[in-house]
Amino acid sequence: MRRTVAVVLVAIGVFCLAFAPLMRTWLVSSLAKTPLDYYSETVNVAEGATYFNIEDVELVENATLEAHATIRADVASSTDETVVWDQFTWLKDADTDFGITSTSRRAGHDRVTGEAVDCCDAMINEESVAQSGQLWKFPFFTEQRDYDFFESTVQEVVPMEFRGTEEIEGVEVYRFEQTVDDAVIGERTLPRSVAGLEGDGDVTGDEVFSIVRTYWVEPTTGSPIKVSEHQQRVVDVEGEEVLTLLDAELVFDDASVQQALENSEQGRTVLPLLRTTLPIGLLVVGAGTFAMAAVLYFSGRRSDHHN
Repeated sequence: MRRTVAVVLVAIGVFCLAFAPLMRTWLVSSLAKTPLDYYSETVNVAEGATYFNIEDVELVENATLEAHATIRADVASSTDETVVWDQFTWLKDADTDFGITSTSRRAGHDRVTGEAVDCCDAMINEESVAQSGQLWKFPFFTEQRDYDFFESTVQEVVPMEFRGTEEIEGVEVYRFEQTVDDAVIGERTLPRSVAGLEGDGDVTGDEVFSIVRTYWVEPTTGSPIKVSEHQQRVVDVEGEEVLTLLDAELVFDDASVQQALENSEQGRTVLPLLRTTLPIGLLVVGAGTFAMAAVLYFSGRRSDHHN
């Protein structure tokens, strides 16, 4: 009887020891993927912002701005390995509803790593743009290191530097920061009077863009829980700033943070369980059942010998 029980325990032990690495690799890898039907709406708010109202030809100061961003996955264009996202962002004055800028973006990225995939008519503002590096999110099981991250205004990869760990409502997040300083992104022609310059007629200057972008990332899912963008756009004429087009620090509002926390909840609880806790538990159970089987088997042999 003891030998029979020992054989059963050996079978259980083999199952546990064999299934532990499968759970950590195959099962986790099948679940750690960005959903093909992903959809999100976020709002970034800036208080005390400055912008140039092109319709009224005046500088507006101490304004409250809202950036409404919608991301929708293109299911038909996505695959098992790649998900395609379309993003539309609308920046407006929250008090007057004046539309300041609107931008659109489309790209495909790897469902596990979040890195750009060259496919699917990638574009920015309806113009074809090849994109690389991380696009919107970080990899599942994000590491505490710097990542190459695509900056869509200058349209090139700019490092996202790891700045440490913090907590948002009890959830550990990694803080990353990306900085672009004084990048010329185009030209602006203005009346000299608007630029504060003497004389009649127009003047043409460089449009200069700067940003400090901060991501607070939930590391298990690689999802941003909070985003802050301090943007500055100015017109520069012969080395002199003559007009501020935009100066605003746009930060996720509370509702956007809460939604991001809810969206990441399942991944940040289930994936560590499947990747670490249960495999270790199965290894312990497997080793334990082998030990119990050995005790029963050898004690049975001694009992038979004495009989």
